[in-house]
Amino acid sequence: MPNEDVDLAAGSGNSGVAPRAASSNETLPAEHIRKGNDARSTSASGSNQSDTPPPAHGVKNNDDDPDDENDEELLERMRGDAVGETMYSRRFILQTLMKLSQHEATETLGQELEDELCKVWDMSVSPEVVTLLLENDAIELLMYAISGSDDMRLYEILIGLLGNMCAQAQCVEQLTANAEWIETLLKLATCMDTCMLIQLMRVYQYIMVHVTSGKEQFAIDWYVCFAAFDGSARNLGFILQQSVSDDLLTAALKAINAVLASCALVEEENANSTVKLKPFAEVFLVQELCDGVNSSFLRLMRDDQAKLTDEVVAEDDGQAVEQDEDDEDADVGYESCSPKITCDVEIIQTYLNICTILVQLPEAQASMDVYAPSIVSCLTRILEFLLQPQQLLPLGERQEEYLEDLAHICSRLNYFYQKEAFKNLLEVWSRLRQHIENYTEGDADNNDFEGEEEEDDAPKEQYVENSSKLLRLLACMLVKAKNTEDIQNLHDIDANKIKLFISALMAEQDVLFSKAHERLSDALEKKSGQA
Repeated sequence: MPNEDVDLAAGSGNSGVAPRAASSNETLPAEHIRKGNDARSTSASGSNQSDTPPPAHGVKNNDDDPDDENDEELLERMRGDAVGETMYSRRFILQTLMKLSQHEATETLGQELEDELCKVWDMSVSPEVVTLLLENDAIELLMYAISGSDDMRLYEILIGLLGNMCAQAQCVEQLTANAEWIETLLKLATCMDTCMLIQLMRVYQYIMVHVTSGKEQFAIDWYVCFAAFDGSARNLGFILQQSVSDDLLTAALKAINAVLASCALVEEENANSTVKLKPFAEVFLVQELCDGVNSSFLRLMRDDQAKLTDEVVAEDDGQAVEQDEDDEDADVGYESCSPKITCDVEIIQTYLNICTILVQLPEAQASMDVYAPSIVSCLTRILEFLLQPQQLLPLGERQEEYLEDLAHICSRLNYFYQKEAFKNLLEVWSRLRQHIENYTEGDADNNDFEGEEEEDDAPKEQYVENSSKLLRLLACMLVKAKNTEDIQNLHDIDANKIKLFISALMAEQDVLFSKAHERLSDALEKKSGQA
């Protein structure tokens, strides 16, 4: 594996390329990346060529002599050259493939061929174009061109084209049936180009998406090659640890989520079959990957001020940081903390999915002490995000999923106690409790929330249920805490919240809550005595 960093500031720095990432972890986006020319394909003169895909052969410009052909003849020629029901030119696509096949690996990618390949990349969002490409052995040609070249721009275009093609199951079926092609894709994860890696992560993700629609064999073929190729998981971990491109980190986490979910599924379903798969934990429970998932998530969850600082450093601009105006959480009257954490909420669920898969592995329990601190730090960041205005209340399906996954992960971590996690969890619980007390019975549609848009509130029972789950989680963390000194160090938590928490523990008729109350009371008394 190369030792230098992953094209760090290059995220879109050296190239200016900013491809769109996939919109879902579980289903293919309605519209795949359409990519023509960009800053990378700027000609020497500094201007970009048109990236509009050419129409079917025979279309003339408006200034052509209208007497050259009549409309019927022109339309007939267009139909004869069109790909299916599209207006894309079959001849242009095939000619571009022919030029690619004649391109020498030692040659620099010329501007004309680059522009034409980008146009075919644009066209490949059409299933009919993908069918034409497959009929003409395009995958074999793409893989041959990639294997024989070291041109990163060519890699990016061809892998991006392949990513669009992978939206169609017939493409993935051909691709995964060839172990050498899969190995080529796995080797590309060691390349240092951010823009190419973003496209590669799309390919990984899109292949796995088809598994959820019944194409299990795709994941089996991928799993076998992934397990056989040395360092596959470590390479993904290296990308997550070294890259500073948010686009790449997001794409990589989504791809890893799709790979883990699909491979875990096929391993479980084939446990008693004749298909012998390498143990899942042996393939994926790799420290580099686990550390990378945690570190990349914390980077994506950094606050606005940290992001602005990154931009200032990258641009060497020295501009002042603009502070947001104080906001107030109208649900409970708390002032928001500035700076704010802004992130794609989907990435939170992606992280929780990955973490859930890994921590529930029996093999993970043996090394949980190694991973627990980093994981709990990530969970703490999620709690901090939820405590921002309009993120926790009104309670919705997204928030409930976060809290449920968080509680499950904590249980697999043997309720690892960390002060900041406990403090933020207690704050979330107290806000839910206060909302329950202020809840207007039978008027869920009219609970007031200040914000740009009014949202209907959830039924009171949902607040009560989630509050009870968090109370149990807090009690477990207290009981399982290894050092009493850790519990004593709660002096900066609001005394009223501690009293509310103690009252709630006393009100529950359960041994767990009694033990938690006893341990908390003892710790606070000792702290008080020391003072």
